[in-house]
Amino acid sequence: MLNKTQLLLLNFLLAFIVKGKAYAVESNSASDPGTPTTLVTAVHGQSTVNCALGQQCLHNLITSLAHISSTLSQAKTPWTDADKNIITISQIPYVEGSNNASQYSPAGSVFTMKVDSAAGTRSFKGNGLPSTPMGNFPLQPGTPAYSYYAALPGGSHGGHSYASAGDIGITTYDLSSTVPLNPVTTGVYPIRSLILGITLTGAVWHMEVAPDANNKWYDPVNVLPLDQCWGHPYAQQYHHHAYSWKCFPNQGTIGQSPVFGFALDGFPITGPRAADGHMMTNAELDQCHGTTSEITMPDGSLKTTYHYVLNREYPYSIGCFRGKVDYRQALGSDDMRQTGLPVYTVDKIIDHVLEFFENII
Repeated sequence: MLNKTQLLLLNFLLAFIVKGKAYAVESNSASDPGTPTTLVTAVHGQSTVNCALGQQCLHNLITSLAHISSTLSQAKTPWTDADKNIITISQIPYVEGSNNASQYSPAGSVFTMKVDSAAGTRSFKGNGLPSTPMGNFPLQPGTPAYSYYAALPGGSHGGHSYASAGDIGITTYDLSSTVPLNPVTTGVYPIRSLILGITLTGAVWHMEVAPDANNKWYDPVNVLPLDQCWGHPYAQQYHHHAYSWKCFPNQGTIGQSPVFGFALDGFPITGPRAADGHMMTNAELDQCHGTTSEITMPDGSLKTTYHYVLNREYPYSIGCFRGKVDYRQALGSDDMRQTGLPVYTVDKIIDHVLEFFENII
């Protein structure tokens, strides 16, 4: 039996241990579980046309028009562990620079979102420049990321051809998009556009595929370093990939991640945290990289809805669409439709052909 002195000592030790554990829990909760140190990249040989977990499925007619391979390759870059399909973020040689939008336009970042309840629409209007910082584009020879960009094709835009991806700069464009205010899940639809969704910071998300000079296709972040906000330009239009939410504001540190933008079918796109604060994995999502839960909408209201989830596993954002996309409305400007690759079209004849095949496939 313990004497009085021993009991006092025991109580002191127990209090110390409990306090220590409480402190540890408090410290852990203060760190954002949505801050990854690694990414899970696409597996070599995985399909670009099958709508399945951990894949991004593109419409097979689009892959034919754009000469996109039906399978992805994987490059041996210093930041990619090909044996484990893991990208180590700290080893990526980011594109240098941290420029605000005024570096590329005197007007800076211009962006508005408008809700029309009567029409049942949500509209976005902007100049394509985000409110988050951007890197130095075009890249300068001798900078850490330059050689990776110089090795990839630059394509053409506005009658100008680029010798390599490193020569592409950033400019403004007409970002105009209208999507359903209350979208409905009606199926699983392969992707028909380079642009996947609109960020609330005034930029866009792109498909997670990129070609090399030999027309092999990769997870973009496997072959190209991005800037420190995980963006870069294609056809002079700045956009995000992979760990796209890194610089988004108002992320919080606990609980459900906020809405960071909207997909072309109108469904919200949230960050990686679930309601209990854990970082969601692909195993918790469907084949389109989404789930249904109660989330806080940008206007502060709570809504139980389907939503896409940004996370650290390929395809990182949207694998396919769960709602029917009206591409003429969602891609509401010529600038958004003409990005240098025949990845999609709004030509009425081709559009009807695509819709016909979607209905029979």
